[in-house]
Amino acid sequence: MVGLILSLLLLAAPEPTVEPATQPGVRRVAISFSFSGQEVFLHGQLPAGCDSALAVMEGPSAAPVRLMKKGRVVAFWMGVRQYRLSHAPGLYLVNLHSPACNGFSPCAEPTAASSLNERLAESGHAVGLASISARAMVESLSGELQPGERDEVVKGYFELQEQRRLYGVFGNAIRIGPDGMLYHVFHLPPEAPEGKYRITTHFLREGSPVARARSDLFVRQSGLVNWLSRLAERHAFTYGAFTVAIALAAGFLAGSLFRRGAKH
Repeated sequence: MVGLILSLLLLAAPEPTVEPATQPGVRRVAISFSFSGQEVFLHGQLPAGCDSALAVMEGPSAAPVRLMKKGRVVAFWMGVRQYRLSHAPGLYLVNLHSPACNGFSPCAEPTAASSLNERLAESGHAVGLASISARAMVESLSGELQPGERDEVVKGYFELQEQRRLYGVFGNAIRIGPDGMLYHVFHLPPEAPEGKYRITTHFLREGSPVARARSDLFVRQSGLVNWLSRLAERHAFTYGAFTVAIALAAGFLAGSLFRRGAKH
């Protein structure tokens, strides 16, 4: 079941200032064994003269990952290229406002990130795949990178993270009321990494950013999950012995149950 909704109030500040005029309260999310996702609800007032908005939630930087490209060798599919990708956020979600639908589903004309990026790129605020591509570093572990290969790797990584619900661009996710109040929700998946999250809301006028607001969200492990994680980091041998003991106990219990069932 999805956890309780967290509410963050957006307070705008003119560009290029990053920090809002008044810092909103910090919210925390605790990850336990029962954690199955969290909804983060945001609302705020459009500054005067603004007609749209977009919001980006970014998690802490992910550890470098190794990626493999498969190809056909004779009659078999196998890994033909290997890469290391780094400097990508562990979570990256973007909510866009679609004037044609204004947050109501279904929407036949959702806003696409590509249609905004031409304007946003002028101020360095591109979103979606373009934003990840601008910061990610790709290293080939099997020969030199070929022309266009880097972009292919970043795109493939983005799609993999989309499947895990850690990345996503949602074209009709923000609703703006007649009074200029905006409302939207970010959905944290169960796989959300631990750490400090940054939520940046850009307020737009005719597609160009004129103000922004920032909120911080802290995701922390709690309870037994936190204890096991710290044990693995600081006492690897003890953690290994503990997991082996659990496996042996589980095997002994399963064997006892099967033997008891066989007697009947």
